[in-house]
Amino acid sequence: MLLGTALTAPACASSRVEPARSPADVTADAGAAGDACERWPTAQRDQIAAVQPHVTSAARSNKLDPKLINAVIWVESKFNAKARGPGGTQGLMQLMPATARELASSLGERSRPLDPGFNVRAGSLYLARMIRKFDGNTELGLAAYHGGPGHVLKWRKAGKRGVPEGSKKYVEKINAAKKMF
Repeated sequence: MLLGTALTAPACASSRVEPARSPADVTADAGAAGDACERWPTAQRDQIAAVQPHVTSAARSNKLDPKLINAVIWVESKFNAKARGPGGTQGLMQLMPATARELASSLGERSRPLDPGFNVRAGSLYLARMIRKFDGNTELGLAAYHGGPGHVLKWRKAGKRGVPEGSKKYVEKINAAKKMF
């Protein structure tokens, strides 16, 4: 079932509010959940639904899978548009302020990392750039999104293959979350 359909299905209206759950917790409950909309507590469903127009547009513009964008948002911020990370990252896709400014310039916009639309456009552009930088390899692109492209380049220069150690768990979380969308 498409996420948009799942989020607007009449059966979703009766879901009770629950605290945020990780994709692993939701996956474990999925067999018993029945309808996809039952997997998400009401508050999360509303946050996810509010962002979908931005995700759809950014996915189309950057030739990315919307499930991948949703998964990155889930792992980075659990769809909290006001999220702030300990390292200074901001918004849905947890952009560093300097990265947000550079991406804003590329987009012909001003940097507004806490604005959901801007954050999804900019974060998706950055993700697409990282995937392209690593020859279309989504896992290396995700590792670069997570730790910076220098992190992946250094790993490869050392003759190592696959995802760098420091990003393996991140990539695994994204892949798990992607299955929920």
